Amino acid sequence: MPLTPPPHSSIRTGDLIVLRNSREHTEGYIIATLPGGQYKVKWVTGLGYRDRITTVTADEIRKKTEQEGVHDG
Repeated sequence: MPLTPPPHSSIRTGDLIVLRNSREHTEGYIIATLPGGQYKVKWVTGLGYRDRITTVTADEIRKKTEQEGVHDG
């Protein structure tokens, strides 16, 4: 039986990501990939997140697309 990649497997260390379902535009960089579909993120924008490091699940984030451009926070 062929193995299927886990969901969100395209998210890697160094990727710029966006927090889903946030009241404001919150983005950060993946600084570590953890077991169980979790990631350590260094946030660069967002009032309650900027300059913080948190652990999030793959369902809480999405990879920022090139079409979104760069956001200065």
